[in-house]
Amino acid sequence: MALATPALAFVPHFNLLADTLAGKVKITDVQCVLAKIGFRVSPLVKITTDAGLVGIGECHHDETGYGAKDVIHNVCKPILLGQDPLDLEYLLFKMSTRTSYYGGNHGVATHAITGVEFAMWDLIGKITDQPVYKILGGGKHVDEVRAYASAGPRNMLDKDSCAAFASLMKDQGWTACKTNILRDQAWNKLDNRRLSNLEVDRNAAGFANMREALGLEFDIAVHCHWEFDFDSALRLAQAVAPVRPIWMEDPLPIAYNEQWVKLTEKSPVPILTGENLYTRDDFRPFIVNQGLNLIEIDVSMAGGLLEAKKIADLAELYYIPVCTHNVAGPIATIASANFAASVREFVAHEAFISNPINRAGQGINGDPEILGYDKDMVKNGHIQLSDRPGFGIRLNEELIRDKYMIEGETWWK
Repeated sequence: MALATPALAFVPHFNLLADTLAGKVKITDVQCVLAKIGFRVSPLVKITTDAGLVGIGECHHDETGYGAKDVIHNVCKPILLGQDPLDLEYLLFKMSTRTSYYGGNHGVATHAITGVEFAMWDLIGKITDQPVYKILGGGKHVDEVRAYASAGPRNMLDKDSCAAFASLMKDQGWTACKTNILRDQAWNKLDNRRLSNLEVDRNAAGFANMREALGLEFDIAVHCHWEFDFDSALRLAQAVAPVRPIWMEDPLPIAYNEQWVKLTEKSPVPILTGENLYTRDDFRPFIVNQGLNLIEIDVSMAGGLLEAKKIADLAELYYIPVCTHNVAGPIATIASANFAASVREFVAHEAFISNPINRAGQGINGDPEILGYDKDMVKNGHIQLSDRPGFGIRLNEELIRDKYMIEGETWWK
C-alpha cells in the first residue's frame, strides 16, 4: 500500500509514487536487539509506525553491541518518535548533531545512526511501494550487484592449494576475490610498518600462484590492512604488478596525507582505500587530491545509504570508481547492495567467506535464512536484488530468537 507523504528532494519524481488519498506515516517505536547473525555481534533495529509498516535495519558491529544499542534507545528514539520517516535527511541531521560529542560523527554513534537509517529506508520503500534501489537517487543501474569473495587459498605459496581455491571460486561463479597479503607477523600484532625483502618476494610468488590458478579473467585484489610506510607499500605494489591486481587495498595508514597522492602516482597497481573512513568529510581529501584510484565505502559504517550516495557522487566528479567494504551481517549486506545498484561507476561489493574450503561458500556474511528473502542472497558471484518494497526482507524472527540471540537479550527491547 502506498501512502501519501510530503515530496522528498532525494527521491526523484516522488509525487508520482505516492497515493494522495492516504494519510501520513508517523514513527511510534524504535527498538534494538543484539544478535550474532554474522561473525560479530549485530545490533538489529526495528522502527514501527502508526500505518502498520515496519522498517528493519542492522548496525555495524562494535565489541558487544551495547554501545550502539544505548545510542539507539537514548538518543535516536526520542528524536524519531512521532516523526515522519520520509523526513530522513532532517532526522539524520538531528541525530548526528545530538551524538557529535561521542567522537565527532565517528565510531559507535555513527554506526547506531546508520542502522536506524537503514530501517528508515526500508520504511520509505514500503511507503512508496518501491525497492530501495529504485528510489535512492535516480534508480538502479544493474539488476544484480557484482561481488568479490573476501577469501584466499589456505596456502598461496602452494600451487595445489591455489588450484583447489580456484576450483571453488569458479564452481560457485565468483569473478573476483580479495586476499590478505602474507606477513611474518599477524597484522594486528605488528611492531612496525616495514616490509622485508623476503616478505615482498613471498607475496610476489604467492599472488603469481593465484593468478596462474585463477586465470587472467578473474580479478584479484591485494589486501594490505593499512600496514605499511610509503617505501614498503611501493615495493609491494611493484612486486605484485605482474599479476595485474584489480587494486591494492589500504597499503598506508588510515588518515589522509600527501603520501597517498605520491603512492597513487608512482604505483603500477591501482590504489584503493576507504573502509575505515566516515562520511564525506573523511573521503573528501582522498578524492579531491587524487590520493587513490578507487574508493571503498563501508556503507554500514560511513553514515548510511544517503551519505554513501553523496560520497559516490563526489567521487564520480573526479572519475573515481566505487567499491564497497562489508563485514556486517546479511541485513546490512542487502542494504549496502541496494546502494551499490544505484551507482553507475560501481565495481564490486564485498561478500565475506570466513572459511570457503570447508563451508563451500555458504553463510555469506552470516546466515541468509534470517532474511526471509525471495531469492538467493548471492548467485554466480552477484548479490541478488529483490523486487519487493524496501529491502525485500521478511525477517525470520523465530530463527533469530532460537539460534542467534545474545544471551540475556529480550526480543525487540
